[in-house]
Amino acid sequence: MPTLTIAGLGPGALEQLPLGTWQLLKAHPSICLRTEKHPLVADLKAQGIHFQTFDHIYETEENFEDVYREIVRQVLALASEGDLLYAVPGHPNVAEETVRLLRKALQAASEEETPVLAEGITLKIVPAMSFLDVIFPLIDHDPVDGFMLIDALSFHRQPPDTNMDVIITQVYDPYVASELKLGLMHYYDAEQPIKVIKSAGVVGEEEVREIPLYQLDHQKDLDYLTSIYIARVDRFSKIHYNMNHLMDMLEKLRGSDGCPWDRKQTHESLKPYLTEESQEVLDAIDGGDDDDLCEELGDVLLQVVFHSQIAKERGAFTMHEVVHGITQKIIFRHPHVFGDETAETPEDVKAIWAIQKAKEKTRREQT
Repeated sequence: MPTLTIAGLGPGALEQLPLGTWQLLKAHPSICLRTEKHPLVADLKAQGIHFQTFDHIYETEENFEDVYREIVRQVLALASEGDLLYAVPGHPNVAEETVRLLRKALQAASEEETPVLAEGITLKIVPAMSFLDVIFPLIDHDPVDGFMLIDALSFHRQPPDTNMDVIITQVYDPYVASELKLGLMHYYDAEQPIKVIKSAGVVGEEEVREIPLYQLDHQKDLDYLTSIYIARVDRFSKIHYNMNHLMDMLEKLRGSDGCPWDRKQTHESLKPYLTEESQEVLDAIDGGDDDDLCEELGDVLLQVVFHSQIAKERGAFTMHEVVHGITQKIIFRHPHVFGDETAETPEDVKAIWAIQKAKEKTRREQT
């Protein structure tokens, strides 16, 4: 039974590579690297270690999604023929899309301790230092305080949370930097200080420079070992707010140094505002103005968060419980979307809805 061994090459320096991985690289008969663009490759060549790479695929495919899928296809084909060592930069399970796709494609639906993969291939992961291990000393950040790790190539799927420190990897050329900058400026001020980190952990090449965000794509020496770091921003000093900021704002308004009017409000006193704001949403819908509708929906949302903050102060429930409750309810009432039921027509949906509501009622009566 062939074994697909996936090993990490670490951040770049040979002394950062685990001894076991180095010995494996020197002894394994069949080695593939995702890319030759890694500082350790020179050491492999110096030791006479033979390998093949998938760099040519980057030239033949139109986008990175297709590149990664093709690499995965070829890795599986080679692994099905015999034991294969597939080596990737950094740690295999940290920001390495091909490894994620390999695990997803091959891992059997088995709960065995050692996963056995489809087509009779056994998977073995050999860990290594990741680029994060050499970045943290450069930014004076303890990860226990929380941070977000974002792939610049998939920024649209994972926007930053400005309440947290953010590390963005794969900022490897001015084009990627330009697209990233435009995306980040929806969340940060153009003058927001950021740190550009180049070749972290590589002796003689490591560099950290602080620049304003708007200059990110002006950097002409960006490469495959470039990441950026953005420190968390004061929660009331942002240009793009999210739900967490709205909850923070209500908590501050209701705090001892907040607003006297907001501190005075109760569930009862706010009832007229909820009715009024709801009617204004209806008026905006009738008026057909999307800007008005967006604003009025925000006013209704404010009322929901306001009531949730008051309830939190009473020890009754929190906004998170409100969100959890409605999400759980919608999932339960849509087994034709999130479960095994089927519904072809709106009438089918109504029938399922009635059945699920009856189940909810029975469950409440039993508790």
